[in-house]
Amino acid sequence: MKRYLPILAAAVLSCMVSCVKSEIQTFKLEDCSLSFDGIENSFSLRGWTEEYKDLHIPVKLLGIPADYDREITLDIRDSIAVAGDYQVLSSVLKAGEMKTDILVRVKALPDDVEQKVIVMSLVPNDYFRAGQPLYRTAIVKWTNSYARPVPAVWKNWYLYISTGYSKALHKILVEEYGDEIDLYVRRKSDATPENGLIVKDPTWWSAMNKRVREIVRNHDLANPGNPYMHSEDYEDYPNADTPVGQGKKPSVIPTIYSTLVSL
Repeated sequence: MKRYLPILAAAVLSCMVSCVKSEIQTFKLEDCSLSFDGIENSFSLRGWTEEYKDLHIPVKLLGIPADYDREITLDIRDSIAVAGDYQVLSSVLKAGEMKTDILVRVKALPDDVEQKVIVMSLVPNDYFRAGQPLYRTAIVKWTNSYARPVPAVWKNWYLYISTGYSKALHKILVEEYGDEIDLYVRRKSDATPENGLIVKDPTWWSAMNKRVREIVRNHDLANPGNPYMHSEDYEDYPNADTPVGQGKKPSVIPTIYSTLVSL
């Protein structure tokens, strides 16, 4: 009996491989769909001196890549913006890619305008079916105030600074590190010439963690009756992938120090 075991095992393995191949072959490109990474995408133009800024709105493919470029059809409405405030520069999923960015160029805001908003929806076309209902639509905001940074940056803030975000915390970070704090990432793969992100190694992030805790702790010790507090926009997020606006708002605004990550 033992001498037949290898033959039996080979037959089973061959059947399994055949089944897997069959499943892959039955998947059709027409079944592909797209989804936005997050419902809300906020971008800060604070300190921006150029006339225009390019915003990257992440989109991911649900399906298999194709060997040709595929156009993404968009519907933009319900906007607190007019046609001259923005322009969609690119909405194409390149051949072989599983994700892309919809590129929107927005006009810098006047000093007396806090923010502009557009609501962008993915529309089925010859290449893509309707995707997940919750992620077919994205709110895109650009503001002269502080905003939670883009996902590639935020996931590092989440690991090394705080699982929560508020404009008050953001202000402290900018005062210590400057506006470039919104651009720092930890992995080289997150930084491209197009998005302008800057790589800082894990040692830098660890040092930053200690420095931010020191700044806040020293202030609180010197001002026991007036500790650094989060602002009313504070939200705590269960994980780094939770989109902007979908975190938990506490019943009582916490101190900033109580929410900082301790390494």
